[in-house]
Amino acid sequence: MKKDEIVFYSAAKSENPWIENAPGDLKNVFHTAILNLLVYMDTDFNIKPITLESFHWDYKNKYYVLTLKPDLYFTNGRKVTIEDLEFSLLRPFFAAAKNVGSMRLINVKGIEKIKLGTLYQSGLVEGIKILSSNSLAVIPSSPNPSFMYTLARSNYSLRPKEEFKKDLLNWKKWPIGVGPYKITNEDKENRKYTLELVNHNLLKDAPRKIIFELERISKPDITLKDPISSNDSSFKHIELSAPLGVRLFAFNYTSKLGNNAEFRKAINLSLKRNLITKETLIPSIPLNEVVTKGSIGRLNIVENQDLIEAKRLFKKVLGNQIDRVFKIPHTPDSDFLGNSYKTVIIKQLEMAGLKIEFIESNNLWNTFQDEFSDSPFRMLGKGADYYDPLMTFTMFKKGSPLINSYPNDDTLDTLMEEAKISPNRDILGLSIEKLSKYFTDNDIAIHLFSVPTIVHYNPQKIKSVGEQVGGQTFHLAHITMK
Repeated sequence: MKKDEIVFYSAAKSENPWIENAPGDLKNVFHTAILNLLVYMDTDFNIKPITLESFHWDYKNKYYVLTLKPDLYFTNGRKVTIEDLEFSLLRPFFAAAKNVGSMRLINVKGIEKIKLGTLYQSGLVEGIKILSSNSLAVIPSSPNPSFMYTLARSNYSLRPKEEFKKDLLNWKKWPIGVGPYKITNEDKENRKYTLELVNHNLLKDAPRKIIFELERISKPDITLKDPISSNDSSFKHIELSAPLGVRLFAFNYTSKLGNNAEFRKAINLSLKRNLITKETLIPSIPLNEVVTKGSIGRLNIVENQDLIEAKRLFKKVLGNQIDRVFKIPHTPDSDFLGNSYKTVIIKQLEMAGLKIEFIESNNLWNTFQDEFSDSPFRMLGKGADYYDPLMTFTMFKKGSPLINSYPNDDTLDTLMEEAKISPNRDILGLSIEKLSKYFTDNDIAIHLFSVPTIVHYNPQKIKSVGEQVGGQTFHLAHITMK
């Protein structure tokens, strides 16, 4: 391999890195390289423009003004227009099915009137107004202190409409954007993708070619979640500020048990998280609440294992199902987290009176069907939402793409709506504290642990990983080669 080429490895079972049900960390790293971002969060947690030239709040008109950089071109050769920015902001809401993007960009005036699958037309959403050939206004329906942080995710990166299929979710071939890299080859059999730098003069020290692997075919030069690399003394290991993701239990609220508050409480009382995290292949940190360490609205809840009370509750709610072994689906994670931690969870729950078996499922959104239709809960990973802490909760709001994993709870919905209209980040933090306490008190979902973002890289080839906050956004173009 040439000196200016690197292998980036990210373990995943998904068909490719950009498909809708690909792991969030994988998809965001890939999209950031190929599509680029409108803005990014720097290591001081300030929002800075990338493909936007500028952004500001217009106090007179009470809207955000987003201005595109001039002379941007998609890698299909077409010049970017302001209509492309409008489409890219709204695409998730016109898509044929619920998606991660449709949970974000909240508080835009008129967005609630758009139904999934609606034929996209420019000008249809009253909260997006084109002002000139390179700027548009985003009119919030209420204050939204996290708006620009939300735009620091690849869900709203610039995309050309003509490269999408009719569902506005799937690409006709592969992603096309204005990113620092473009895809030049797809090896479907080995699930390996070749990315080549678009502008060598602009990014002189960045890797010219990146082999993006979903299978560990060769020793990688850089990775974020590989047990082999994390234990390789020849690699340099750097922990970034934002966690990579969290692992949690989400309940099936259409099942009798999943909808039972005492059953959910019994599960929480059964767990000893520090014993669980000792058995993950890559480092993990016990998580007793929704909000991860370092984010606003954190309560610092202390674990409260109580096996006696858990046994009493399980005996009460399970009744004649006390000896049943429940099938619990989980999203794929064996390549980087292993299976030993699942064995610990199984034993902890069994000691309290609940028998389960974990079964892998690639169905990310609508898992509670077929053999899992009566499963009371599932285990999955999700982003830590370090950028917009309110998004931590919207997975469990009515209308979430996590089918049947949100309760019919008016109080929870009210608290979410109150948090959405927080006029500033300080009040948002207080609103999230209230929301988090209610979430925890009622065991809406049960969080197990967070996974820190640790970059493992080959210092013989890579001088620095550059400016990186971490989480589910990693800038491959920020890497400096030796």
